[in-house]
Amino acid sequence: MEEEKPKPAEHEQPKPVEEEKPKPVEEELSKPVEEEKRKPVEEEKRQPDEEEK
Repeated sequence: MEEEKPKPAEHEQPKPVEEEKPKPVEEELSKPVEEEKRKPVEEEKRQPDEEEK
């Protein structure tokens, strides 16, 4: 019984892992891109505001 558990577990793991990886990877890539774009925009807006004051 102990030998049968690790075998099916290994076969079942690679399938969901590969399917779950591409989804979060795309979400993580789009998230940092939005954060990087928003960061410079906020810095550029804050700089001129401080200089004008």
